[in-house]
Amino acid sequence: MAEKFDPDKLKSNALTSIRLGVEDYTRSQQADGGDPDRALSALRNYFAGILLLFKYRIALEAPTPEDGYKLIFKTGEILPKPDGSGGFEWQPLKFNNNTIDLADIKKRFDAFGISTDWTVVKALQNERNNVEHLHPQNAAAVIGKFLSDTFPLLSELIEKELGDAPATLLGETWKTMLEQHDFYKGQVAVCEDGWAALNVPDGLLPVIPAMQCEDCRSSLLKPDTTDSSDLESEKVKYACVSCGFSSHVIPLLEETLVDVQGGYDPYAGDEEPVAECPECQHATFVHAKGECLWCGMELDREGCARCGENLTLDDYDNNGLCGYCQYQADKAQDD
Repeated sequence: MAEKFDPDKLKSNALTSIRLGVEDYTRSQQADGGDPDRALSALRNYFAGILLLFKYRIALEAPTPEDGYKLIFKTGEILPKPDGSGGFEWQPLKFNNNTIDLADIKKRFDAFGISTDWTVVKALQNERNNVEHLHPQNAAAVIGKFLSDTFPLLSELIEKELGDAPATLLGETWKTMLEQHDFYKGQVAVCEDGWAALNVPDGLLPVIPAMQCEDCRSSLLKPDTTDSSDLESEKVKYACVSCGFSSHVIPLLEETLVDVQGGYDPYAGDEEPVAECPECQHATFVHAKGECLWCGMELDREGCARCGENLTLDDYDNNGLCGYCQYQADKAQDD
């Protein structure tokens, strides 16, 4: 089977999948409302195409088709040498002819010194899985973002690692991606300018791009000041550029802050990373920072005035003391 392995077929399949993904996305955006199934197919094809292109790049490291087969199929693992020299060695596996997955691709990239933006790739994989299993009707709202986000990634991979020009390799597909990239970045700029003009607290401005529409999950959200332009009034809404949905922004902003701080699973016994600030009553106090990102309230960074222990939000009314020292002070006063 190894002697039939042809890296050029990987390349051809990769380009075909990327082209189909972009075409499906374009059809999902047609004026008549598009086809949600096309959007789902777009994410499937597009993500598969990127992985195939990664595999093709790995196969280029192989001196023979047989070696290329070993790298692309799970016939073995590339592991760091046990002597700590920093090199890698091949460890054969038995009875496994599945193709390598994303984790294996990353290992091979690391071994061969091939770089890419894994944050974007992982986000695309997560979104592909989410859309597949949870909300396929919202695929069109998210793939536009990833076409834009992966534009630099593909450009660098094709130019730097494959020694080719993206426009030559992808033709009209690249032109469509370029247009989408420019359009999306333009919309992002409009949204960012809108929030900046609304006087969103500086500490929360980085959270804004992470917010997603509660209806379609697009991140292209701009302020809707129809009812109020005063963020403190809590009447300010957001308007989704992708689907037109509008709702109050503060609950979404507070909810997104929790995700940005690492998320929270109440059933896992984790401590919630964000709490309600006792001064401004917004759920924007970040425990890890000891600070409210809305009003700027901070706990004393010097710690407890008596023992030096780090203060928590529970110590807010303790006049600069930690809970234990406050207890001791109250006890002494009672005595």
